[in-house]
Formats: sequence, structure tokens, C-alpha cells
Amino acid sequence: MQRTRSSSLLWILLVSLSISTQAQSGSPESSSKLIEKNLTFPFSVQWTTNGAEVSLIHVAWGPANSSEMLSKGRPKMAQEHPAFYSDRPYVLALGFRAKLIDVTPTTSYTTSGLIRIKDTDGNIDLPMVLTPEGFEPFSGSPGVYDIHFDQNTTTEYWDLFPARPDQKEFLFQVFLANAGTNDPRFSFRIVPRDGDIAIVDVSSQSKTCLDLRNDFAGTIGASTRVKVHLVGNSASLSGTEQYQRIGKTLWLRGSADPLGNVVLEERYPEDQVTGILKGKFSNQCQLLQGYFSKPDGSRLLPFEFRQVHSGGNLHVPDQNGSQN
Repeated sequence: MQRTRSSSLLWILLVSLSISTQAQSGSPESSSKLIEKNLTFPFSVQWTTNGAEVSLIHVAWGPANSSEMLSKGRPKMAQEHPAFYSDRPYVLALGFRAKLIDVTPTTSYTTSGLIRIKDTDGNIDLPMVLTPEGFEPFSGSPGVYDIHFDQNTTTEYWDLFPARPDQKEFLFQVFLANAGTNDPRFSFRIVPRDGDIAIVDVSSQSKTCLDLRNDFAGTIGASTRVKVHLVGNSASLSGTEQYQRIGKTLWLRGSADPLGNVVLEERYPEDQVTGILKGKFSNQCQLLQGYFSKPDGSRLLPFEFRQVHSGGNLHVPDQNGSQN
């Protein structure tokens, strides 16, 4: 009986020591307090820096040492000394997609220019790296080189900002590395509230192609000639497309983002998607270039549409015939 009681006491002691050790080492917390939001095209927070387009595609808010947050981190950098902050045990994580404007794949590091404004005095927080051992600053000088292209034209990454659990809002600004001090700065606010994360007060950007009513002519593939009429309203695009060889007119429905990236669904009849066009406006919205495919991704072809300044609206689609 005495041996059984001693064994029980020893077991309780070992369990207590184990719990105490886990608490001291900052073991991952439950995800019950985690809020995460995935953003869809068209993205409202975007900018161009150092030859790359940056788009905010994920936002997360929760305990810094939760397993979900740690999964958004990067490998530990040996020259630094990571640590969790007892006064800022939470983290706001911003997930970005960066795309090189020059389509040549490369291995390079560059800075997004993103900072957090802490107060009216203009004090700032820089993005940090999160590792299983805690936070550490990005290496590199001068600046924060948070974007890494590894022999590719696109990459995804997280910038993390330690915070108090009761932090109500975050103001961010982007300083363009190659811009003068008097150039406009892009800004936005993140507000965690009521189990959601709101993105508000996104500052206006330079002229976009979201407000247009233009006719275009061009080709899909090597020789398939088309005429296109597009109308832009906020982030939405609509219009018609006519294949010259078959004489039938199709509907176009889609979206454009502030950087001029476009996704259009080609439809015939109006409730059936027959193709996808993904591209980008350039030359002051007079040129739209990109790639066409069938809805399943097959029949991949380049397209190029140039604005024409004569001629009226294209025909309204009839209900007979089909696209080639």
C-alpha cells in the first residue's frame, strides 16, 4: 500500500514538472484565439516596389507561440538571438504574394518597404521573422529584405508584427525604396474585431484602369482575330468579345485590381464559361496582354488586345452558334 501511494505521488510530481517546463519554454498554444482571413482577387492592398508587384492575400491574428502562427515563420537565422516578448504575446501576420514585373526568373532579395506606424510621433515597427524560439529581426542592411525570389517569378511570404492582446488597430505605410521623399506613400489599416479582421482606409493609388469604356482589337494565339468591348466599374469588368472568323459574339465578365491585373471569364451562352483570360493593362490602359485558356486550363495561348479609337459598341450576343 505504501509503495502504491509513493508511486502515485511520484507520478503527480513528474506531471507537474512537465507542465511547468512546457509553460516556461513557451510551448505552442491552442488555436482557439486565432483569427485568419484569406483574401480573394481583386486584392485591395497592393503596391509596386523594386520591380515587383506585392499583394496582400492573407491576414492572421493570434498568440505568437501557437502552432498555426509558428507555421508561418521562417528557419532560425544563426547570427540572431530569437525571443518571445512577454509584453507582446500576440502577433499580426500579413501574408503577401510578390510577382516580378520582369518575367525572367531570378534568385534575389528585395524590400517591400512595409512598416507599421505606432503613434502620432511617427515611431515605427519593422516586420520580423518568427521562429520556434521566438521573434528576430530580418538580416540585411540597409532595410528589411523580406521578399525572396528563388529562381521563380512569384513568391509568397509572411511579415509578422508582435502586439499586445488588446491591440485595437494597426496602421501600415509603404515607403518606396526608389522614390523621393515627397512622393505619395501607400497606407492601410488592419482592425481585428468580433472574430474577424477588417482592412480599412486603403489610400488611393495612382491612375488605374478600373474606370473605362473602350473598344479593343487583337489576337488570341498566332492568328485568331477578335474584337473586344470592355466597361469598367470599380473593380468589375464586363463587355463582349467577337471572334472575327466565326462572327459570333460572347459575353465577358470579370475583375481588375488597382495594379491593372485582369481576370475575365469568356461566356457563351451567358451562363456557361467557355474560356479564361488572365492578363494586365499597360500603356495607360490602351494595351491588354496575357494568356487565354479553357476553363480546365487546357489550350493555353497568348493574347494581345490594343485599344481602337473608332467604331461603336460590338453586337449583343445571339443565342445560336458557338465559339470555335
